[in-house]
Amino acid sequence: MSSDSHDNASANERLMTSASISSVSITEPMDRMPPGPSDPVLWQTIRFRRGRQRYLPEMHERYGDVVTLKVVPGGPFVILRDPEHIKEVFRGAPEVFHAGEGNSLLVPIVGRHSVLTLDAPEHKPARKRMMPPFHHERIAELTSTMREIAEQEARSWPIGTPVRLLDRAYALTLEIMVRVVFGVDDVHRAAALARALRQVSDIGLSDILVWIRPELGKVWPWRNVVRRLEHADKLLYAEIAARRRDPDRSRRTDVLSMLLEEEPSDEVVRDEVMTLLVAGHETTAVALAWLFERLLRHPDVMARVCKDLDQPKDLYRTAVFKEALRIRPVIHNVARRLTEPIELGGYRLPAGVAVLPSVGAVQSDPRLWGADAKEFRPERWLEGHPPQNAWIPFGGGVRRCLGAMFAQVEVETVLAGVLRAVELEAVDPGDEGSAMNHITMIPKRGARVRVVRRLDS
Repeated sequence: MSSDSHDNASANERLMTSASISSVSITEPMDRMPPGPSDPVLWQTIRFRRGRQRYLPEMHERYGDVVTLKVVPGGPFVILRDPEHIKEVFRGAPEVFHAGEGNSLLVPIVGRHSVLTLDAPEHKPARKRMMPPFHHERIAELTSTMREIAEQEARSWPIGTPVRLLDRAYALTLEIMVRVVFGVDDVHRAAALARALRQVSDIGLSDILVWIRPELGKVWPWRNVVRRLEHADKLLYAEIAARRRDPDRSRRTDVLSMLLEEEPSDEVVRDEVMTLLVAGHETTAVALAWLFERLLRHPDVMARVCKDLDQPKDLYRTAVFKEALRIRPVIHNVARRLTEPIELGGYRLPAGVAVLPSVGAVQSDPRLWGADAKEFRPERWLEGHPPQNAWIPFGGGVRRCLGAMFAQVEVETVLAGVLRAVELEAVDPGDEGSAMNHITMIPKRGARVRVVRRLDS
């Protein structure tokens, strides 16, 4: 199929789509909305956009499990902490709880065919088309390459010199994305694609303005945002075209080749690939950084992890993964836009309102996790079943992240690979705080580490 620009949506067209579907109109009365702060909209927006890891728990403590925030664009938001309310949202009818509209600002990057931005009824067939590459057996075939990439990366770190592990995790997960997911074998093409994709995913707060006001794309500096998107598109469409011509495509195990099996259009494949980048690159890198940050400040946990690094599967390593994502969530909330009024938590919520399960708040609630809820204690995952609907780093329901298993295998594999290659220590004393970066919560100082020594191969 042709990959000419007239056959596929351009970055400018996606910006126009994003701006049109992210506008919210609420015509029903809001007199039964949950309580919330009376602060000016601008102040609520700033606190939500720049520090929701502190703001949302603070609002829950002040107003309860159901809180209304006036935030632009896209608000008002109803923030949820109670697991039963969260279950109602995740199990609610997809026609009523629109996750795609909640993610509408992502359209300029992931496109209008992405499972992140589609809603019922289009979402179900799109999700079904993307599921085969994430079957457990196919993921298992890719772990040796992940391990090799992780060990090579770790052995390149200098001994005794501080390294921002977050930066190295971005590079490492992007290499896995390009080589394992996209299957780009040529070194030069892989490097060019990695650079372009990193520029696209590295979005500043001011860049988002062009998603809301597409006309800004004609002027500096937002013109550069559009140009980066167009450049990444050009490289992606070239890879798609090359893969379609590959006579050995049916024998390849990379995700891109699998996505082409049903012969979807180039634009659909492009959107699916960019979805994998947004949903699986930055979030996985941040999860890795937090995992090491927690481990290096808990030497007893680190020692136990290191005992079974050669085991393909280790229950304790999985417990560490889950506990790190519980106590240091990468994403602090997910969103659903209501298409009709609903009753929730004793309140009547009008159509157009977005409901946001509060990931960070529910995962640290001492009513659910006990008095030690804020402590990093992986053993809790081996002692019994966690509270229902209270561990939701990948969302839930029919919109649960389809790459959740891939992300878990990647993080655990990379963790073991790095620890087999080097011995690390934390550079900065004390627990590391968090900071908002795009939509993720990153270690504030970048999870700085130092290689103490390289280990035998």
